[in-house]
Amino acid sequence: MEVPTVSVKDMLPFQRPREKFLTLGPSHMDIEELLAILLRSGVKGQSALTLAHDIVESFDDGIYGLNRMTVKNLMKIKGIGADKAVTICAALELGRRLGELKIKATYEDFSQPFVIAQYVMERLRHEEEEHVWAAMLTSRNKLIQLERISNGGLASSLVEQRTVFRKAIACNAAAIILIHNHPSGDSRPSDDDIRLTKLFISAGQFMGIPVLDHIVIGDNEFTSLSEIGKLS
Repeated sequence: MEVPTVSVKDMLPFQRPREKFLTLGPSHMDIEELLAILLRSGVKGQSALTLAHDIVESFDDGIYGLNRMTVKNLMKIKGIGADKAVTICAALELGRRLGELKIKATYEDFSQPFVIAQYVMERLRHEEEEHVWAAMLTSRNKLIQLERISNGGLASSLVEQRTVFRKAIACNAAAIILIHNHPSGDSRPSDDDIRLTKLFISAGQFMGIPVLDHIVIGDNEFTSLSEIGKLS
């Protein structure tokens, strides 16, 4: 979009983001206008729309970088303080959670790899570090909850095995599915991913809580170790 050189208050009413939202609705707003609404105001010498433009331009991949926004990297942008950064990140998190709730309400069987992948894709695909999660399932494969196991690769989560199964027992889970992301965007599992998954499977057999699968999340792609026959 063309960045206005005047402040928002000096624009014609139909040009102002909030008035445009009220008159035409959100579908007629571009990303920078929506961000400007969240920012609420600009700073000296910069309108909210200019700040919104600066946010989008701060990422090499433009608007796609919004999925990776954190309070910390937003505050590196001139004119963005903690309040504005938290507001934007909270709005993004709300959007992610609403998407997850819709998937949870739509599907009953969370043992299906594509369902789990859909559920966590937007949360994990843009992460710049590896994170390991566990999906806790009922005996009918409904999702009870998603538990973060560790920040780091699957190897770092081995020390958390006891905690994982303790949490599974606490929420009365009948089975577990492991999930972790590859920041490279390539979802193909490494040899270590496969080896360490088998250690979790052995622990699950001992505890009587089977590990049904391990889903590796890439950038808009996923690999199920169960589907490619790497669990046995």
